[in-house]
Amino acid sequence: MHALSACVLALSLSACAAGEPAPGSTPAPQWLAVDWRTACRYDTALLPELSGMAPSVRHPGILWAVNDGGNANVLYALDARTCEVRGQHSLTTATADSEALASGRDAAGRPVLWVGDIGDNLSRRDSVAVLELPEPALGTTAGSATVHRFTYPGGPRDAEGLMPGPNGKSVFVVSKQLPRSTVYRVPLRPGTTTAVALGRAPALVTDAALNPRTADYALRDYVRIVRYRGPVTGPRLGSSSPPALRQAEALAFSRNGQTLFTAAEGDPRLLQADVTTANGNRFQ
Repeated sequence: MHALSACVLALSLSACAAGEPAPGSTPAPQWLAVDWRTACRYDTALLPELSGMAPSVRHPGILWAVNDGGNANVLYALDARTCEVRGQHSLTTATADSEALASGRDAAGRPVLWVGDIGDNLSRRDSVAVLELPEPALGTTAGSATVHRFTYPGGPRDAEGLMPGPNGKSVFVVSKQLPRSTVYRVPLRPGTTTAVALGRAPALVTDAALNPRTADYALRDYVRIVRYRGPVTGPRLGSSSPPALRQAEALAFSRNGQTLFTAAEGDPRLLQADVTTANGNRFQ
């Protein structure tokens, strides 16, 4: 983990994001800070280090959430309106440092969750993994996952961003680096595969989210969220600075793509904003 003050300074020095407008060019539309509001407050005893979120495909109004590595290996189903825990799924497949969560459908069209066991603060892991499991029912459940292990070209990387790829055959992983991060495509195949570098991203990305309706996507760091037009990696659309969160590491669109959620470690607020620009026009 990076100390927040050091991260904020590093983000300022590195201009935070790839694809910034050139001097004198027309700035991209910005989200209004006032659009952000607290949807509800979740139980930080269950989610003390909330590090990843993803919308449910099976259960309307549900966000799946996962803690940072070092906590119980459990996925929590949160009601996005009340933050009530509607389900707990114990993952029986071991993980080293889970940092991210994504949802979608596999190659056969079945609802699945992908857990990003991709944390590597010291960049020492020979390989990392994305775990794939059928999306659980609500209530108390348990089960194993299929492990898709992979390496990075050029050596180990710390990463905290994960998004579903097209047709359930790959996922996108976003590294957490200075001065810029990198977006990778990871094939979901048996054995250990090698990630494919696609392009640059903002510095110190702490999570990533794909809009299920439009394929636009968003990347967040500790200070702000940058929106891009899909498919990955598309042009920058705009950015938003949500209310300050101490360790902001979770980001997710709603299943209908009309709302964006963000949350942080140790802060019970689940923040939400409508997906609009400053002049009221929806990105989609």
